[in-house]
Amino acid sequence: MDFPLEVVDLIISYCYFNVYALKASSLVCRSWVPSCRVQLFRHLQLRPTGRDSPENWNRFLSSSVNIIPYIAEISILCERSSWVVWDPILPALLGKLQNIEQIELLGCDLPGFPAPLSSAIYTLFRSPSTKCISLRLCVLPSSYSDLFSPSLDSLLLSDVVLDPEATVASGEPSHPPRPKCLTIEGKSVTNIIDWLVPSSEGDELEGLQTLCVKYQGDDEGALKSVERLLQCTGSLKTLDISLYPACRQYTPGICQAPRICYNHQLYDLRLSHFDMDIPSPTNQLPWLGSLLAQMTHLHRVRKITVDARLRPCPGRPTLDRDGWATIDDILAGGVHLRDVHIQTSDAYGASSADISSSMPAMHAKGILRVSM
Repeated sequence: MDFPLEVVDLIISYCYFNVYALKASSLVCRSWVPSCRVQLFRHLQLRPTGRDSPENWNRFLSSSVNIIPYIAEISILCERSSWVVWDPILPALLGKLQNIEQIELLGCDLPGFPAPLSSAIYTLFRSPSTKCISLRLCVLPSSYSDLFSPSLDSLLLSDVVLDPEATVASGEPSHPPRPKCLTIEGKSVTNIIDWLVPSSEGDELEGLQTLCVKYQGDDEGALKSVERLLQCTGSLKTLDISLYPACRQYTPGICQAPRICYNHQLYDLRLSHFDMDIPSPTNQLPWLGSLLAQMTHLHRVRKITVDARLRPCPGRPTLDRDGWATIDDILAGGVHLRDVHIQTSDAYGASSADISSSMPAMHAKGILRVSM
């Protein structure tokens, strides 16, 4: 019995993790071969030696050029060494890839790469097919607008370092990237935001819909930079902010409450891993308290998630009922709220029943969920 190719694609997609099943399926009939190749060769991971070495992949693709169009994702991993610098095959291999949609780089010093290699990577960055880029522990040049393609949808920057002396040869003038999803992780949040939002205050981030900031440190300037970033995102729908204090000693007045009014598009707000080991989180961290108040009173936020499972400073008092009651008072004015999810742990010494009783307004509306 003949199955529609759409059904075959769906069935084979569930075997993406089983190489042996995919190879066996490719022998069933010719019409199944493309579906199997999509799953077998979609992701290309490069390492210095072994099966994933550039030399091995280049040899394989040179003899099987019909496989190249199926490669849509590439990862270049430099965990412990900059092996890519002296690899002679890598630039030629990257030049063969024309349909890349997702790029992941780990530990790459882009300005320090030889010209042929950096040129090949920048070409992939600017390719119209590239939709998602993930950069971890990388060194980047100083120009953001010339680095990526206008078609870029998702950008992740984790612990990246910016080289102010390095630039990118832009070639022909092009439109700046306008990602819809942006994730910033690490301690250099201020530098990254200054890199993303130029002094000209352009509208490159106007179309941003999801913003995730995972900050590790106690720099007041980082939260101010986040405010500046929020002012440039008029279409934001999901905001996820995680704070990991770098020190154990609390510094009073870490950041004053924001005085700006954010956009009116936001529907989903997530606050994670900030220090709530105090009777009144609004008084100790006014920035977060004011953020909650603005999002619930001035905007159409429908879902709020407060993740308090991480206890950054074990020596401090546990969060008591007054702390949860303060959050309840802030959220009580949210007329559009439909879901309030509190994630906590035994380290805070409060059961689900204790938290529910400390938040009567949310409990009465039937929108409170507590998970341990």
